[in-house]
Amino acid sequence: MEQKPYQIGLIGCGTVGTGVLELLHRRRDVFCGLLGRSIEVAKVVVRDIEKSRHAAYGFAEPDTFTDNVDEVTEDPEIELVVEVAGGVDLPRQWMMSSLSNGKDVVTANKAALAFHGDEIFQAANDNDRCVYYEASVAAAIPIIEILQNGLAANQVTHLSGILNGTCNYVLTRMEEAGLGYDEAVEEAQQKGFAEADPTLDVNGQDAAHKLALLARIITRSHVPLEQVFTEGIEQVTAEDISFSSSLGYRIKLLSIGSRNEDGSWELRVHPALVHKDEVLARVQREVNAVQVKGDAVGSMLVYGNGAGSLPTASSVVADIVRAAKGDKPIMNSANGQAPRIVSIGEVAVRNYIRVTVLDLPGVLGRVTSFLGMKGISIQSMQQPEAKHGQPVPVVFVTHKVKDSVVSSALAELRERTDLLNGPTTRIRIED
Repeated sequence: MEQKPYQIGLIGCGTVGTGVLELLHRRRDVFCGLLGRSIEVAKVVVRDIEKSRHAAYGFAEPDTFTDNVDEVTEDPEIELVVEVAGGVDLPRQWMMSSLSNGKDVVTANKAALAFHGDEIFQAANDNDRCVYYEASVAAAIPIIEILQNGLAANQVTHLSGILNGTCNYVLTRMEEAGLGYDEAVEEAQQKGFAEADPTLDVNGQDAAHKLALLARIITRSHVPLEQVFTEGIEQVTAEDISFSSSLGYRIKLLSIGSRNEDGSWELRVHPALVHKDEVLARVQREVNAVQVKGDAVGSMLVYGNGAGSLPTASSVVADIVRAAKGDKPIMNSANGQAPRIVSIGEVAVRNYIRVTVLDLPGVLGRVTSFLGMKGISIQSMQQPEAKHGQPVPVVFVTHKVKDSVVSSALAELRERTDLLNGPTTRIRIED
């Protein structure tokens, strides 16, 4: 006797939602053979029911579409709700309603989970349901499956990721083509790699949302978003790209989760100089990558498309199949005691510091002496030739020093108009 189709409701039919419909249609016979029953999209919730959706109509009948979300979250025939609409507060409500009505949830919404994950995962536990969220981090890369299941036997000790394709594209093009920051962002927008308003990408918030979700798994505890130090790429200039390259580095926006020997964790998102020999330095354009170290497996890297309709839909559909098979994640919710999260001020790193000084006798020596008196030891220095008395950029590379020491010293140095004649930039070096 043929089994009843596995009925799902889809909330959102934009770029990702249409991709989900396409992949479910394209692979329907394979999924039916794998599951022993078909996957049926019972309803698709859209904001504007009058809008024509010719691409989506190829994979779902027009009468499948509705603007009433209750037809999905409250329909007893629907077993799984797939949320790909975006936003924060409304998706939280939809997920909570779905779980309370006995439905599993698949979502690509990193922001809603980063802000409300504790509540959502607790609701899943309370209702004996599951939340699947592979597509919320790094699109096509199955990093959540790897961390939750593939590396379950490991204590993850370090995670470094390029988790935002927009930033990686911008920084790549600044190096490849010598573009300024604004030019590179505009090009990314023209090619569809950046939103019309790219703020959440370039200020590091998007990557921080993703790191908070990964940190939840590797620390086995709830990590409030505000505990992830976040700094964007807005202050990176073509000059910094050029200096970094001459030093043997590339600048990347990194998402870092690092476990210290005492069990505390560093969770930070910021631009970083990465040596060109390192594998993450070779990840270019809109591609994402995550490097993980475990106490049993050592170091490993996953790499692939971190955005786009079908790459993101691929992970969403993989979660739909997991849910249909009844494969439950090891952890729906964090259940461990929260570790101490180390503040950025306590983190010791090497630093790239660029200052602008007048090319006059004694000025550079006074800047170096000032940094030394503040406890910052200089490892190397670069100064291009300049006309006497004209402003000239100088780059210092420091030895490891606590972040708070550098921040405090630079805040004071920026006030010294007798020493500086232009902006000061600090970028951390990730060794």
